[in-house]
Amino acid sequence: MLRISAPQDSVTSFSPAHPPVASVALGESFQCATVDCYAGQITTSQVLRPHVDMSEFNRATGPVEIVGVQPGDTLRIEIERISLHSPGVMALSPGLGILGEQITAPETRIVPIEDNRARIADAVSVPVEPMVGVLGLAPESGDIPNAWPGNHGGNLDTRLLGEGSALIVRASHAGALVCVGDLHALQGDGELGGTGIEIGGEVQLRVERISYHGALPAVLHPGGLSVLGSAECLEEAIRIAFDDAVQLMAAWHSLTWNDAYRLASVVSRAEVSQLVNPLKTARITIPAEWLPPALLGGSAHG
Repeated sequence: MLRISAPQDSVTSFSPAHPPVASVALGESFQCATVDCYAGQITTSQVLRPHVDMSEFNRATGPVEIVGVQPGDTLRIEIERISLHSPGVMALSPGLGILGEQITAPETRIVPIEDNRARIADAVSVPVEPMVGVLGLAPESGDIPNAWPGNHGGNLDTRLLGEGSALIVRASHAGALVCVGDLHALQGDGELGGTGIEIGGEVQLRVERISYHGALPAVLHPGGLSVLGSAECLEEAIRIAFDDAVQLMAAWHSLTWNDAYRLASVVSRAEVSQLVNPLKTARITIPAEWLPPALLGGSAHG
């Protein structure tokens, strides 16, 4: 199985100008080693967030060319496995997160991972739920820093992107150019404190081409499908994600737009992925019972 290293085979932005570091076939599993969002710069609690070179922030492994992918293809990027490299880190600094004005001085906590639990304080540990923060494809044009989410994927910081889930996203370029990074041992909805348990590790991915009616990125997971919208304000992020969800319901269930609007209004859930990146990311989750069987079964025709 192909294994791609970090940080040498990695980038700090999504761009069609980046040459691929490796190539794989559709349906071929591959492994990407990743560094944490600080690119391994924080090694002790004495290293504070203001000391970090933020030009290295959210470095992602890749891009990986998926042979045979053409512009306009919709892909399902399956997260087959995530392994973590202990320890993780949680660094606070004034202004970070939605209560950042209450942080008076920088402080770094090194977070050991033992027996699938993360120790975030001397007497407090939490069970880990490994997830991918940054995952996506080269955008149609330009150079998008890895800190930004968007229709290409990117810094989605969506806790549902764990083992056994998949990101559905549309390719803009031949080969797609997949990048992955910013693992979290655990992150809450909203990433309200501006950080998850940031950690390096390894991710095993597999990419398939599917037929799918949606325009926005979405996460396919055991609970259903979560359509992801990213915008400057949360209300707009919810609005564009719900618009896509209504279109999906109309296509899947042969409904008029009005009836799909009614159905989505009563069965879907508006949720928050993150509030702390340059664009906010919301999700509209459609429960699994309302998805077409082919989408759940892995040969999607949604």
